[in-house]
Amino acid sequence: MSEINFHSDDKIMTSPEVFKNHGTALFVFSIFNLMFVSNYFAEDGSIFSILGLACCSLPLTLFSIMILKQSTMHILGFGTMVTTMENEIVLRTSRSGLEKTSRFSSLSKIITNPMAKMMMKEADKDGDGRISFDELTEMSFDDLTINERPWNWDFKMAYEKISKQFDLPSNNSPISFDDFSVYTDSEDRTNFDEIDIDNDGFITKEQFVDYFWELGKSEFIELRMVFDKYDLDGDGYLSLEELSTLMASNPDGNWAEEKINNWWSNDGN
Repeated sequence: MSEINFHSDDKIMTSPEVFKNHGTALFVFSIFNLMFVSNYFAEDGSIFSILGLACCSLPLTLFSIMILKQSTMHILGFGTMVTTMENEIVLRTSRSGLEKTSRFSSLSKIITNPMAKMMMKEADKDGDGRISFDELTEMSFDDLTINERPWNWDFKMAYEKISKQFDLPSNNSPISFDDFSVYTDSEDRTNFDEIDIDNDGFITKEQFVDYFWELGKSEFIELRMVFDKYDLDGDGYLSLEELSTLMASNPDGNWAEEKINNWWSNDGN
């Protein structure tokens, strides 16, 4: 069997955990399916009962089939169920983290189209029927004020805000790993060694600030990359079709191919 690709943040689930979680989901789906089917026969095929079957019962049935397939692959060793850092339960296989077109992509788009329309309505502030990167940014980071967005800072602002956030001393004396551990509440040397480029065991306050400033920009940069990837016609906007494609895409992307360039690849995973 091919080697399974795990993300460094994955927590492998045991078979009892898989049975418990998937069994619960299948039981709940079955109850709702029974309700829709019973309603269909009780109302003698009324338009509302037909809509219930088409819009609710069918997707639940398809999801149940997918859950059964994943459970079977886990049991037979063709995949492994894990919980991710976001507490999502997913099946990891030898193709995990590799960009691919799913056979369920068309179904996914059918399901996500209504969600895309709702998202478009919320984000499209100027009502032109498409989303600019600025509009997507505003919606994605609407809980942050302008002064809380690292990508809008200059170095002076970053220096002040990050120094205050980590309670750094006012002087510019070199920062040892022990100091770094106190400031960040972490005993992991990975980040420190990445900053300490000359390997002398110390980093400057400016290097500390610059590292966490760039780290704070990462979500914004990632959003820019995602936007550009799904802006298929390159016009600088996301149409409803492009937005729906984005929402139906595999969120894992190409991390299995790119992990050698990521900081977490130093884990050996």
